[in-house]
Amino acid sequence: MAESSIEFELERAYDRDELAAVFREFAAALAADRPLRIDDGERTATVTVPPRVAAEFEVERDIDDETPVAELEIELEWDDPEGSSIQLADSELEESGVESDESVSNVDSEADGKRQRAQPDERTSRFEVYEDRADEWRWRLVHWNGNIIADSGEGYTSRSNAERAVRSVMQSAPAASIEGREN
Repeated sequence: MAESSIEFELERAYDRDELAAVFREFAAALAADRPLRIDDGERTATVTVPPRVAAEFEVERDIDDETPVAELEIELEWDDPEGSSIQLADSELEESGVESDESVSNVDSEADGKRQRAQPDERTSRFEVYEDRADEWRWRLVHWNGNIIADSGEGYTSRSNAERAVRSVMQSAPAASIEGREN
């Protein structure tokens, strides 16, 4: 029977400088489009993060305990239709002479090769820039299911201005918050 989920958890204490080094490693891997490697001494998780992910940041403070505890959770989530973005292996494989960098880059190359050869992911939303009937340029955000989920709301005099507006939305949206509004 196939596994319905894969779980790997590593929890340990770090001083702030060590933690900064871990985040720098993750940032360098993400920037270079390399898989992230996490090793707990028994198993190694190799995680290939796609170009677009949903990120959740949660801050919590439990004041009911004898010793109040604060917590910051960072959670990344993405669609994984092929089930290939997370791989677990025994750490002993690395000790048996298999170089971890080589195996990580092979996993990365195979995954990237599949992504590059395949047609664009049907479950990826996209921005479209188009010219309307009034000869103005507009943009719209199209959900992977084909529904238009956002649009420019105004026309632009040139395609480059509409594209600049799209880039601005893309840069601003990750920092945008969700607010409930009363009517």
